[in-house]
Amino acid sequence: MTTIVLKAEKREKLGSLEAKKIKKAGRIPAVIYSSKGNINLTVDAKEFEHEYFKGNALTSVLELDLGGKKTKVIAHQIELDPVSDHPVHIDFLNCEESKTVRAQPKINFVNQDKSPGLKRGGFLNVVLRKVAVVCEGGKNVPEKIDVDVGVMQVGQKIRGNDLHLPAGVTLASNGKFLIASITCRSSKAEETPAAGAAPAAGAAPAAAAKPAAKK
Repeated sequence: MTTIVLKAEKREKLGSLEAKKIKKAGRIPAVIYSSKGNINLTVDAKEFEHEYFKGNALTSVLELDLGGKKTKVIAHQIELDPVSDHPVHIDFLNCEESKTVRAQPKINFVNQDKSPGLKRGGFLNVVLRKVAVVCEGGKNVPEKIDVDVGVMQVGQKIRGNDLHLPAGVTLASNGKFLIASITCRSSKAEETPAAGAAPAAGAAPAAAAKPAAKK
């Protein structure tokens, strides 16, 4: 588990006008939800975005340094700008107080070079690259979950129930969902759409069949 340290500053004033000033100063308004009282603060935009765009913001425990006092948190919800997709507000949960923490660790596929299915020309069809989990406290948040594909053959699938989760970590939903499969790179089923299926976007409509000439 990786702990990322970010310097934070206490936010004294609230409101949309103040939020605009904070954003112009290169910072992001945020709040730590706590049973002892919520804490309004700001974090440096570049520092947080560096982790966010690497995909670490929702999978790692963050340590916020607020005036020398460090608090371990995890990003619960990140509000994005509808145009730029940059974070504009962050809701943090205090890991030290929360009995359970929801996170989205990355799925790491290992031993692809040993897979019989991939060696025979199969293709690893990845459906999910992250999985939603519930952790017992902030100390158990996994940074990634390894999935061993070293023995997989063509046609085999990996579902949520197949994951080997660390102690204290469970799936946030029913484990029947598909994570990945090994498929053929080309097959008639993939090349020919099923009867009644709608054509792919941008595909030209098939030409109408000409009536047979009368004899």
